[in-house]
Amino acid sequence: MARRILAWELRNLHAATIMCAASSPAEFRTWRKAVHNVVAYQRRRSRWWRSVGLWAWWTSIGLYGIVELGSITATEFVSALRHRGDVRLRPIAIETVRTEVYRAAQSVSLSQRGDAAGRYQPVKIAIEPVIVAVSAVPIVGSRMIPPMPMIV
Repeated sequence: MARRILAWELRNLHAATIMCAASSPAEFRTWRKAVHNVVAYQRRRSRWWRSVGLWAWWTSIGLYGIVELGSITATEFVSALRHRGDVRLRPIAIETVRTEVYRAAQSVSLSQRGDAAGRYQPVKIAIEPVIVAVSAVPIVGSRMIPPMPMIV
């Protein structure tokens, strides 16, 4: 997971703690969809939200992980998610991403994972930044391109 996070162009990286009201895996799945919907809504409203990424793991207490804020401020992120729980952000350096990911993943207790398939998948949320494809337009320069011949 740390490699996937580091593959993005990181600018505004924070360790996140979100105290959510979900107390069971079923409630967490509902809460996770609500957070996805909040980020998707913000991305439709503002292009600056397209660079936001969230990678976190749920414990019965809350969500622990990493947030890439991209072009938005921490205040904007906190105010967008304030209805989903108490959000706390702490700036981190790129060099500490691996340790922060390890710490967040280790916060998940063995009892929550159980024997479920997918190891951490049922207790993880991953919202990656959106990549906008840019089409390359060839620059012709000053060369004259002759027209296509017509066959009559």
